[in-house]
Amino acid sequence: MNQTPRLNYDEIAPAYNQRYDSSPVPERVKALLGLVNQIKAQRILEVGCGTGFWLDQLASRAKTTCGLDYSLGMLKQAKGRLAPLRLSQGDATRLPYRNNAFDLIYCVDAFHHFGDQWAFIAESFRVLRPGGALAIIGSDPHSSDDHWYVYDYFQGVREFDLGRFSPANTILHWMNEAGFERTGSEIVEHIQDSYCGKDVFNDPFLKKNATSQLALISDEAYQVGIKNIENAITKSERSGEELIFESALWIKMLVGFKPA
Repeated sequence: MNQTPRLNYDEIAPAYNQRYDSSPVPERVKALLGLVNQIKAQRILEVGCGTGFWLDQLASRAKTTCGLDYSLGMLKQAKGRLAPLRLSQGDATRLPYRNNAFDLIYCVDAFHHFGDQWAFIAESFRVLRPGGALAIIGSDPHSSDDHWYVYDYFQGVREFDLGRFSPANTILHWMNEAGFERTGSEIVEHIQDSYCGKDVFNDPFLKKNATSQLALISDEAYQVGIKNIENAITKSERSGEELIFESALWIKMLVGFKPA
């Protein structure tokens, strides 16, 4: 998995929203809305906003909802939202906004894509108003509580994730170093899925472009992983055993507040 190419989100943008069609997401929205209410946020920025799905959920609760993404293809999809989103193309490590511009900055399933994660946290501190909050939502493959069957069948994918996902404790440490206070972590969603035998091929997240983990590997490596799954199913059928493919992921929201 060394020198894995950067994922081209422009290419997968048209089909990206399919992940939300088959996966309920109210818990993460509920957590974000709770934070919006807690700090009375009226100026919100999502970094790595993608197709604008999450911003669309918050737009009615704030005066200004802005989205920043590196991919013009994803922003093109976001522009189709009915909500009045203010969208910009840019880099998460150099936020193109003035100091004290926002009440809440957040990212969902995007932090691991940022080239310099520490720089994003420092930049967020700069553009947040005193009393504002930064929220980073996502999974943590370093956690011993998490399990995803994809790691078992696609060689090198877990090792690659361990390299690009920072542990939750490290992220909270960076927040403290940047000046945030009252930092903490909470579980905002528990993803629990299981598929029996061939039913695993109905899992929408097993599609090549459904997750960055599978989209980043070569077509050849992807087919090898699929073949590994097929062989495991065949072996279990011959032995009369039931093969279960399980996903158990705890989604965390890491939060820090800029001193008032």
